[in-house]
Amino acid sequence: MKRANKFLTVLIFIFLYIPMAVLIVASFNTGKDITDFEGFTLQQYVRLFQDETLLQLLGNSILIAFLSTALSTAFGTVAAVGINSLKPRLRKAVMSLTNIPMTNPDIVTGVSLSLLFVFVGTNMLGKRDSLTFWTLLIAHITFSLPYIILNVMPKLQQMDRSLTDAAMDLGCTPTQAFFKVTLHEIMPGIISGAIMAFTMSLDDFVISYFVTGQDFVTLPVEIYTYTKKPIQPKVYAMFTLLFLLIFLLMVTMNILQVRGEQKRKSTRATADSKAMRIFKRAAAAVAVLGILAGSLFLIFGTRQEQVTLNVYNWGMNIADGSDDTLDIIAAFEEKYPYIDVNYSTYESNEALYSKLSNGGITVDVIIPSDYMIGRMIAEDMLLELDYSNIPNFDYVDERFRNQDYDPENRYTVPYTWGTVGILYNTKYVDEADVTGWELLWNEDYAGKILMFDNSRDAFGIAQYLLGYSINTTDPAQLQECADLLKAQKPLVQQYVMDQIYASMENEEAWVAAYYAGDCMLMMESNPDLNFYLPTHQGFNLFTDAMCIPACAQEKEAAELFINFLCDPEISGANMDYICYGSPMSEARNYMEDYIAQSEVVYPSDEVLTHGTSYRYLPDEITRLMETLFMQVRNS
Repeated sequence: MKRANKFLTVLIFIFLYIPMAVLIVASFNTGKDITDFEGFTLQQYVRLFQDETLLQLLGNSILIAFLSTALSTAFGTVAAVGINSLKPRLRKAVMSLTNIPMTNPDIVTGVSLSLLFVFVGTNMLGKRDSLTFWTLLIAHITFSLPYIILNVMPKLQQMDRSLTDAAMDLGCTPTQAFFKVTLHEIMPGIISGAIMAFTMSLDDFVISYFVTGQDFVTLPVEIYTYTKKPIQPKVYAMFTLLFLLIFLLMVTMNILQVRGEQKRKSTRATADSKAMRIFKRAAAAVAVLGILAGSLFLIFGTRQEQVTLNVYNWGMNIADGSDDTLDIIAAFEEKYPYIDVNYSTYESNEALYSKLSNGGITVDVIIPSDYMIGRMIAEDMLLELDYSNIPNFDYVDERFRNQDYDPENRYTVPYTWGTVGILYNTKYVDEADVTGWELLWNEDYAGKILMFDNSRDAFGIAQYLLGYSINTTDPAQLQECADLLKAQKPLVQQYVMDQIYASMENEEAWVAAYYAGDCMLMMESNPDLNFYLPTHQGFNLFTDAMCIPACAQEKEAAELFINFLCDPEISGANMDYICYGSPMSEARNYMEDYIAQSEVVYPSDEVLTHGTSYRYLPDEITRLMETLFMQVRNS
């Protein structure tokens, strides 16, 4: 029996640590494919420490984890002492309430905190950007507190209460007794809780995603956008260093606990004195670092000579210097040294609309899609552009001007355009089956089909298949589309957005509907993938355009940024990275030939005649479509 237990324990540890071992090995691999170890190198670590963006994001995460841990540890320890002094029944009730935030789903906590911060910031404090560094810090303190209390409470209950009484009999005040006796006894619990709070804060994504503003972004929130492209090996190096940091913290904690127990047995007085010295030094260090961080924030955060431009774009939708492409943001900042670009991302038009309509953030440039632009114009969420600051608009082709969503070109400048089609794996899908949108309902590929995880694109495919307009406002037709999507659900492996990359490139799924530019990127990674446009049924032809929201604070700088992206040479370099069509035909002269001549990125004019664009639908129709899609997903 003992051997079986030991064997099971070893298996569990292998299961837990093999993924980390693979990650560590991948960080030293000369190749980019983790399945093929080509040779040993430290180059990924060199690249990591040369990447200022990643290091800044890592620094942001460590700073927020450090500050939230220090504050939650102080508050949580005091709270635990107070709870421990309550009567047993009341203590049990309070502990039950304390445990709720740990069992509560993170998404519920994140949404509720976001609504609270926006309500207080907008309605009570009158702030336009209610989601900031401080709201992120408060959120991290909030979810860290229960872990501190949970770790400190057992130590308080194990403690011999007569020790405190004896200290006060010998002349200590209650405060002195706490610092000289109680604190020393519960220190292992405080350290354990602090380490747990630090690790929870360091890797938190869900709650941080909902309470993060434009001024401060953590590493997990930014890494989420990396799913649109294969993760670069230098990111493996960063993850390895984070793992080693946490591992060393845990080892240090265990060593300190063992030594503390040994010293307590030999001489309590000496241990108490050393513990107090350590605590005082740590408290002093926390205070100094806090003052330093605050001073730096005040110095660099209030510089009036620099303009901070907040740009909000789709994830991985701008060239960042990787893959030997031009770093667009860096190039803009070099041209305009007085402008600092604060770049952040969203994953869907709906996520963008939600953030802006809730009033939680202030941004200066956004890049939504056609139908969402129509909605924002109708709701007065956009500012009119001053085209005297955007002379490069002259490069925009006539066919991308005066679109239905902005017929007078008062609010928008086109950024990219593309199509929605079918991506399939030629190794597993019979070419004879690739005849139209019905491929997504083919039972031969059950469990290997991916579907859009947003209502507008999913219903658009059903509408094309049924022969309806993709801009229909007929509830009966929408119900038919919902019924068709329900019939498809048993065949669908999962509903995805950016998650499509890993599934299609790794051949976990074989058929999907997605945007042409993203499909082009996936085809580069897996040559067995192919793209198909059902011209006989129709397909979505979309445009993403640059706009300035009504909440913008740097309109002139925003127009300079828009103008910069309209430069054909800049646009061409940008499209090399994101693989979408440029609204400036001259940009093709500056693009790689395989992209500029690709029929996936640039279909022929004859093919494009079969494409149609989404238009803004009335609110009641949009809500009906979203409700029906939710019913499909939950059926």
